[in-house]
Amino acid sequence: MHDYLDTILEPEFLVTLLAAFLLGRFTAGGKTRNRLSPTPPTSEEISAALKRVTLSRWMEIDAELDARKKIKAIKLLRETTGLGLKDSKEAVEARQRQRGAHKL
Repeated sequence: MHDYLDTILEPEFLVTLLAAFLLGRFTAGGKTRNRLSPTPPTSEEISAALKRVTLSRWMEIDAELDARKKIKAIKLLRETTGLGLKDSKEAVEARQRQRGAHKL
């Protein structure tokens, strides 16, 4: 353990460590965003995902909305499209508004 600490505290090691850190910071391009988070889909990608939803799945989603089970409807849409929670929620709410306008 003592040899390990001696190695770490050597000036050459500290300079190398600092250089590696700075190189990593400069090559990141100033991006501080969490790289583990996926890039949000574009509106075109969302539209394409919604177009792939089958009529029978929309009927299931509509049935859940009619039963006032919005969360279940969102889950069904997420399973079908692979969209995130926010995008699925917005799509289901748009579907609710669209259906409400047709019922009037």
